[in-house]
Amino acid sequence: MSIRRDSSPGTLYIVATPIGHPDDISLRALRVLREADLVVCEELKEGRRLLHRYDISRPLIDLNEHNEAQRTPELAARLARGENLALISDAGTPLLADPGRALVEHAYNVGARVTAIPGPSALLAALVVSGLPMDRFRFVGYLPAKREERRRALKALRDDPDTLVFFDAPYRLLPVLEDLAAILGRSRFIAVACDLTMPTEAVVRGPAGEVLKHFQEHPFKGEFVVVAEGKGRR
Repeated sequence: MSIRRDSSPGTLYIVATPIGHPDDISLRALRVLREADLVVCEELKEGRRLLHRYDISRPLIDLNEHNEAQRTPELAARLARGENLALISDAGTPLLADPGRALVEHAYNVGARVTAIPGPSALLAALVVSGLPMDRFRFVGYLPAKREERRRALKALRDDPDTLVFFDAPYRLLPVLEDLAAILGRSRFIAVACDLTMPTEAVVRGPAGEVLKHFQEHPFKGEFVVVAEGKGRR
């Protein structure tokens, strides 16, 4: 089935892309990327790399935290004119700790259709390999970069019974683990999912103090997701 084209407003496709392994992209995602009038990406360099990998040639435009306010009305106007847009992030499912929510809202405001092309998500991948309860979880996203603010944020979550999921930059793994152990407690059970979907994928599980010691002795600089048990769940 091809993308529908008529005189009505277009469609905003929210397209999940691989978080590591290139084979994880879906056939539907590839079709949408090939047929979209415009691919909206977080960073042009990463967008070009993705399209080149799958031999796709489509116009690209960037949408990120620096230009979202001015770019969103322009993109909404294109949807209103009947164009079909594919929104991607640098990796995984768009809008999870990434820009794009304003575009979704504007798309609805101009009468466009909004639909998801589901696929890879570091959030869900980390949850299912963590072995921690998934009946209730809270996606925290990125913790504050500054230690004082990060510790304040963790203190607000210390008594939460839900499983907690954290993203952060590769170079901040040790500081994040140090603060988790200090604020949530060294006995709080956590799982660190490293290089998800890649051949080097590994999951390090155990009490926060032991996991911290592991990474102090075995430094890791790749992509990671931290999953922490809720208070009183074990």
